[in-house]
Amino acid sequence: MVRRPIASVTADFHDVITLLRQRGLVPRTPPSPLIATARSIHEFTYSLILWRFRLQGLAEHSRVFIEEIASDALQILPQVLAGYSKTAKLLIRGVAEYTLRHIYFSDHPIEFKRMNREGKWYLTIEQLCEYAKLHPSFLSIERKFDSINQLSSVYSALSAGVHGRAVRDLEMRVALGKIAYDQTAAARETDLLKRCATAANFALAIFHHQKMRGFQTEDRRIILRTMPTRARQLWTDYETD
Repeated sequence: MVRRPIASVTADFHDVITLLRQRGLVPRTPPSPLIATARSIHEFTYSLILWRFRLQGLAEHSRVFIEEIASDALQILPQVLAGYSKTAKLLIRGVAEYTLRHIYFSDHPIEFKRMNREGKWYLTIEQLCEYAKLHPSFLSIERKFDSINQLSSVYSALSAGVHGRAVRDLEMRVALGKIAYDQTAAARETDLLKRCATAANFALAIFHHQKMRGFQTEDRRIILRTMPTRARQLWTDYETD
């Protein structure tokens, strides 16, 4: 079944492609696979950036990680189109990590201050995941749709697979000139982004289910359409508890 386009997302994608064409990241007559990939990346990153502008009234120790999610998500599409695969993977991994950090530090303002005060104090991904899985918001629902486990899995996959292309030329101009958009690599990165955005959006939708209930219908639709049917139904059921 073909999904109906969302007017605001479609319009934004058109503007983004126009800008990236002006900057030389998209050819004047782009091939269909490139546009399809760009559209998918835009849809997922748009949904992640949306939280930055719809979640209101968050304290600093909570808000900062939502802002980091948006910052990383914003840069993924141009990096993929420019052929910077390693950078794109690092940005996607950042989205997964900041989602988990948002959940933890929303409940831990003292630890947030400690993190900023003590350079060596650091929570691992394993610790962040363990906390999230035991959080009342996820304690039962994680067994039905394991968004926290999926974020951990995506993070691990990206950590293991973050490799740049081999540098075979000493002259930077020559080496940089060989970096270009690759459809196969872009498809892999789009799949990783999809996995990350699906899990991150579900986790944020559950963690902020009361606030998300107050979003406009179109905003909820933008976020929910990144999830499979099972996850969307779980969110609908969860909001009526």
